[in-house]
Parts: sequence; C-alpha cells; structure tokens
Amino acid sequence: MIIFNHGLTGAVIALKVRNPFLALPLSFVSHFAQDLLPHTDYFAGKNDEHLFSRKFFVLLVFDCLLSLSLLIALVILFPTHRWLIWACMVAATCPDAAQGYYHLYLGRIKKKKIKFDPLSKFHYSLQWAESGWGGLVEIAWAIAGIFIILSLR
Repeated sequence: MIIFNHGLTGAVIALKVRNPFLALPLSFVSHFAQDLLPHTDYFAGKNDEHLFSRKFFVLLVFDCLLSLSLLIALVILFPTHRWLIWACMVAATCPDAAQGYYHLYLGRIKKKKIKFDPLSKFHYSLQWAESGWGGLVEIAWAIAGIFIILSLR
C-alpha cells in the first residue's frame, strides 16, 4: 500500500484504541496485514530500478506530502491525541522505510549486495498482491479510513 494508506490506518488505530501500549504495536502489525491485500505501488510489477526514477521520486514526495497533510488535519481535529496519532502513523509506515534503507542506502549508495534481515524478508514476501488494479483497493481503503475518522469527530 502507499504511505498515505498505511499512515491513515495507524491514525484510525490511534483514535479507536487510544491506548499507546496497544495502539503502537497494532499500528506496526497493520502494515503487514495491509500488504497482504491487493494493492499497488507506484510501478507495480517492475524491477527495482524504478525506485530510482524521477517519476518514482515525484510520486513518493506527493505521497509523503499527502500523509503530512493528513497528520496536520488530524492534529487540528484531535489535538489531545496528537502524539499518539503521530506515533501510530510512524509505526504503521516504518516497514516501508526499512525497505528504503535497503534499496536506496545499501543497494544504491553503498553499492552493497542487499541482505535483508528476517523481518524485512517477511515484509518483502507479502508483496505478492501488488498490481495495477490494486489501486482500486487503495482508493476504497482511503475513503473508508477517512469516513471512519470523520465518524469519530
């Protein structure tokens, strides 16, 4: 899933659970559960070279800005839960940040052969459902998550 949907799910968990000892691990685990669903990345089905294209970078920056806009809106709507929302959004997105570390830093900058840790291997194995039509699942997920959050207001 794209960063926005992972972050949105973390925010929903933060606002529904409201207990950091439960919400943070649930947000982290939600990332893996979401990656089991049909979803898209920006270049579903292509090799890793797309990770270094200008188009990928533009889409990634847009996704991050959209996620930051979500965080700002939620902090305004739910100021008493701002830190938990932020922490759960980070927890829900951090497995993808680890992938960025491996592919960009180790693979591209350091020019090392990528050797994934066990958790990252597990995460990578869940990406079987990436497809172009997975974007429809992403859109439906975003709409549902936004409606859930609005119903909590």
